[in-house]
Amino acid sequence: MTAINRRSMLLGAAGATAAGLALAGPAEATGSDGKREPLNAGPGKKWDLDGNAQRFRGNTVVCPVPQDSAFFHAEKQAQEIMKRSSLADQYVCLPHNSMHMTVFDVVAQDAVVNKQLPPWLADCRDMTEISQRVLARLQKSHLTPLGPITMKVKGFRPFDANFTMDLAPADDTTFNMLWTTRRELRDLLDIRAANFDTYQFHSTIGYRLVKPLPSDVPAMEKIAADMAGLFTGAAATVTLEPAAFNLFDDMLAFPQVWLLPRA
Repeated sequence: MTAINRRSMLLGAAGATAAGLALAGPAEATGSDGKREPLNAGPGKKWDLDGNAQRFRGNTVVCPVPQDSAFFHAEKQAQEIMKRSSLADQYVCLPHNSMHMTVFDVVAQDAVVNKQLPPWLADCRDMTEISQRVLARLQKSHLTPLGPITMKVKGFRPFDANFTMDLAPADDTTFNMLWTTRRELRDLLDIRAANFDTYQFHSTIGYRLVKPLPSDVPAMEKIAADMAGLFTGAAATVTLEPAAFNLFDDMLAFPQVWLLPRA
């Protein structure tokens, strides 16, 4: 599909159709011109309206999903279901090498633009300087070592925002270990997200480019039902690779810079 055709399908007039779904819908999901409203796509976002990754810099602490795990293979199969679905043009799937679970969000470029940096980073000139300072502080820290991190599948969250599998610690030991690390990173880096206490661990499989319409709901429900059977048996849990401080220029790769201490 060409970029022009994809864009017209995503943002076509209310009477147009996208992969068999009517684009007409309520005002809250369409602009004044009857076109779908962007969600994770557009200027300053992670994607353009054709599903191409845009530069979106930042740093984070994540655990990669091991590529020899049943969970990873289920994620790949889930992507194939999405790609074959009637909603395929409303989503973009992540490359396999970027599959991960976030332990702690550090700083992304939108925090710089919105001037939401902690005082010790407020005078940084760009994301490179921010990452250098964060790394230096991490390397001098005394974080509690992390043991193996095993997560269990909770289920897909509604597909109206992203294409995401929610995860929960498999046992109390993992729960306490993860939240100890999150609290230590919060205090060390003075980064205090509003949703810190309610944070939901997850593994994102893809992103929604445009806001959904009520007419999309039956297809979303069918996709969720088709995918649910993939994450059973061995794929219902996953022992993640060790947590590391990572840099990213976009959502296509999360190269590791520094491994957190391991038990």
